[in-house]
Amino acid sequence: MTLQPKYLLCDPLPDPENERDLTTFITLWRQGKDLTIKECTEQCQTSENVIRAMQNILGEALANYNHDKVRWCYDYMSDMREIVLRKFDAISAFILEYIENHTKIPPEEMEKLKN
Repeated sequence: MTLQPKYLLCDPLPDPENERDLTTFITLWRQGKDLTIKECTEQCQTSENVIRAMQNILGEALANYNHDKVRWCYDYMSDMREIVLRKFDAISAFILEYIENHTKIPPEEMEKLKN
């Protein structure tokens, strides 16, 4: 199996070996406002896919005792996981704030349950 350059694969993920790609992805994602729950979960899944790809890099760095690369991987992976947690907290808060839009209970029933 021959490996093709990333740009030939048409892969939308940031290149996990390219610090500039990772930093841009993280910065845009951290500062961006998710418009829908679906969009947020898709971005979180993209982040998990990047982390999965980075685990291969991490394993190679551990095998070669490359402590700088290990630290680099852990830093980026923990940044992405921290954003995932923040995004899911925001999703949960949004759902709870507007629960009447996310339930099949009629508004009258919901009002009775509140009291």
